[in-house]
Amino acid sequence: MGLNWQRLPARWHAATVPGGFLLAAVSFAGAGLALRDGTDGGPWILVALTASGAGLSFAYGPLLTRTLATVRQQEAPDAGGVLVTAAQLGPLTGVAVFGAVFLGAADGTVPSAGASADALWVTCVALAGAALCGALMSLVRRVGHLR
Repeated sequence: MGLNWQRLPARWHAATVPGGFLLAAVSFAGAGLALRDGTDGGPWILVALTASGAGLSFAYGPLLTRTLATVRQQEAPDAGGVLVTAAQLGPLTGVAVFGAVFLGAADGTVPSAGASADALWVTCVALAGAALCGALMSLVRRVGHLR
């Protein structure tokens, strides 16, 4: 998505971050539902994963742009470094946390197909919850700016 979100009508810009996180939350839950019965998810898993990617694109592009736009020019190099570091640590932490959620839900054993599907469902619910937190935090931040 990059900076293509800026091509959207200006009145939609404020909704891109919370809307993107909401789309990601719904799609994570949809992916969990598609895979919950232990099947391959059929075409619904492709729809869910495509929607999650689109949702995260709509959330992160504007979020990073707005974050850097509020930094004073003399602090821009430091802010850019912090942002790049956070962007690298985020996926690393996410894989560790949600991997632990999956393994915890699988009871730390070599799970059967049914147990893996259940663990994947729990992990998808946790991912959806994290995306909902992102949506809520973006709304709280926006309301804070309106005061």
